[in-house]
Amino acid sequence: MAFRFALEAVLKFRRSRERAERLKLEAIVAERARTQAALRELAEARSEWNRRFEEQLKTGAAGAELQWETLRQTNAKLARSRLEARLEDCERRREAQEQIFFGARREREVLDDLRLRQTRAYRMEEARHEQRELDELFLTRQRFSKAE
Repeated sequence: MAFRFALEAVLKFRRSRERAERLKLEAIVAERARTQAALRELAEARSEWNRRFEEQLKTGAAGAELQWETLRQTNAKLARSRLEARLEDCERRREAQEQIFFGARREREVLDDLRLRQTRAYRMEEARHEQRELDELFLTRQRFSKAE
């Protein structure tokens, strides 16, 4: 008779839940990485805009160009603030999701350990049963050979 784990359906559910929570965590981490990349790109663009504007100032700039630069800098600061807020939100969600994921992992590991212990106990019992049968067979042969 083969080993059957009574809580196999629960273990399967726990595994799928752990996987789902891991995928959520990975999505948040990916969003965080995209936000960090956007912040880097914005910083590089601002640096380039500032360099160009300084060159333009050397050759002379009209009042409209100064107003445009002020507006561009204001918009860049606003975009940076939004990205930083998004990054902070990602970090909070990542920390919370890590806790959920680690909880789901612990629940699955408890059942995996239980399944492993029950499998070992089953195999030991099967080995004992097989040994008893071999012992009985040996004793039967011994009795039969003495009777002859």
